[in-house]
Amino acid sequence: MQNRLFSALWVPVLVVLATVGLIVGVGELLLAAAGIREELGGVKEPLAVLAALALALIILVGASVIARSGRKA
Repeated sequence: MQNRLFSALWVPVLVVLATVGLIVGVGELLLAAAGIREELGGVKEPLAVLAALALALIILVGASVIARSGRKA
């Protein structure tokens, strides 16, 4: 009984910590990419923009695949 309560407490805490770590890590990577190339063809920080676009597309495609896999029509 005590073991169940202990895991019920730590699982959400670890998920929140992992999410915060992922958000901070991605933010740091985008900031580092922004400093590599200041401007290209009138676009400021083009590598950071491309990385953010790629990350958003990966998340959207992944969410679409997950959403479709649950449906049995």
